[in-house]
Amino acid sequence: MWARPTAALWFAVIAVVQRLPAQQDQAAYTSSIAAIARRQAVDDSVAAPGARSILLAGGAPTARAIVLLHGLTDSPRQFEAFAYLLHADGNNVYVPRLPQHGLRGKNVGVLSALTAAQLRGVADSVVNEARGLGDSVVVVGLSMGGTIGAWIAQQRQVSRVVLIAPAIEPGRIPSLLDRPLIGLADRLPSMARRSQPDSARPDREPGFNLRAIAEILELGRSILGQAAGEASLTRDIVVLVNASDRTVKESAAEALARNWLRHGATVSVFELPDSLRLPHNIIDPMRGRVGEDVMLDLLRELAYGAQPSALARPVFLR
Repeated sequence: MWARPTAALWFAVIAVVQRLPAQQDQAAYTSSIAAIARRQAVDDSVAAPGARSILLAGGAPTARAIVLLHGLTDSPRQFEAFAYLLHADGNNVYVPRLPQHGLRGKNVGVLSALTAAQLRGVADSVVNEARGLGDSVVVVGLSMGGTIGAWIAQQRQVSRVVLIAPAIEPGRIPSLLDRPLIGLADRLPSMARRSQPDSARPDREPGFNLRAIAEILELGRSILGQAAGEASLTRDIVVLVNASDRTVKESAAEALARNWLRHGATVSVFELPDSLRLPHNIIDPMRGRVGEDVMLDLLRELAYGAQPSALARPVFLR
């Protein structure tokens, strides 16, 4: 017959069971660190100075891991100051270099190789890479990064997604013309316009690339369509729009938010008023009327799910 377990044996079993989650968390963390290190190794072979994927981690999973997704023609350096601010709060922070960006010795013409499929692929891969960094994952994306963030919100389950001026539809163009113009831009020979390079920022590809923009907007429109018909897997979504922004269409971001809300997600929309005269790229606000510290504080509040204490006002969706 089996001997009755002693109290000491029960305590030993309980101790082992209690250690298992911590061991599993540490194993997942180690796997995430290794995956990101492989991405950084690729960056080291092809990326310009300052364009390497950023990882700020303290050796163990944190309660919250935050992924920051940069905009078109930019690099992880765009979010560097914000990443260090979030890390100082006790978060593990990951800022990946996005496809075709920050390449050594290249210019804006290289972005013609960017595709919507690459953007979907990087959305999935960075979520997988970040899973082990924290108990929950928060994704923050600006412009192109916001479009990738919208894909993550729709297709993947993370704790929260914050979209900053997501590129869903282009500004200044009537919505009825979006699809034919995007299709035309995708079929014409690549049109790129270089701007004067900035020797202090070799990580950027200054200028304009029509084909890359078409691919981003094609992804944005596909997400808008998906959100109209089915619920998002992420249930906590924050959208920040900018009334002064003429690069992307504020109404399209609000339509996307409305679709998510209709399917039961918790969606908060905030607007930066036109009086601030902020550019599309609000991470570099020195051209507007808002200092960097104030803007970063606002973005930190949104990442943490708090109501903005300054600058932005709520938008009530109908």
